[in-house]
Amino acid sequence: MKKAIFITALFFSISLNSFSQDENIPLPDFVNSLYLITNDGLVKLEKQESKVNYKVKAATYIPYANFFAGGVKGNLIIKSAKSTVRLNSNKLRFILQPEVMEDPSTYIKIITFKSNTKKNQREFFTGSANIWGDEKINELEKIPFTFKKYKDKYLLIEINSISRGEYGIMFNVKDNLNAELIIQLFGID
Repeated sequence: MKKAIFITALFFSISLNSFSQDENIPLPDFVNSLYLITNDGLVKLEKQESKVNYKVKAATYIPYANFFAGGVKGNLIIKSAKSTVRLNSNKLRFILQPEVMEDPSTYIKIITFKSNTKKNQREFFTGSANIWGDEKINELEKIPFTFKKYKDKYLLIEINSISRGEYGIMFNVKDNLNAELIIQLFGID
């Protein structure tokens, strides 16, 4: 009787495990590198170090209005107007092996870059401020995504709807504030 119960429990646990992880997705080579999941395997995204560009307008006195005007505007800049990784789908799936398993919505941001073909670069507005104290910070919309654990130490990240354009995926740097901001990039045609 004990043997029959053990065999039944073993069969039940094996069948539950096979149903819960029936997908067989290739695994990434490196920690903290996103890979696009395709029918042909994994595709590594373009990686670039971003440059932060600030434009400062010196305070200028405007006599007819009797006040000073001036401020600062910041952008993240990526070399080249378009990503080398081009995709043709509005639904995307990525796999990631994070360094530490924590809620990805707290440290992953998917942002939209504006392509500036005149300067051959991609730009993301980070914020602005003026001498009156008015400020705007990251007003561009972030792309929503869903996620779930895969095989205990991986994450599947899904974007269910994305339009044509240039995109970047950023990981917040919590430990080292002086680290370069490496962005993983792709474009949708």
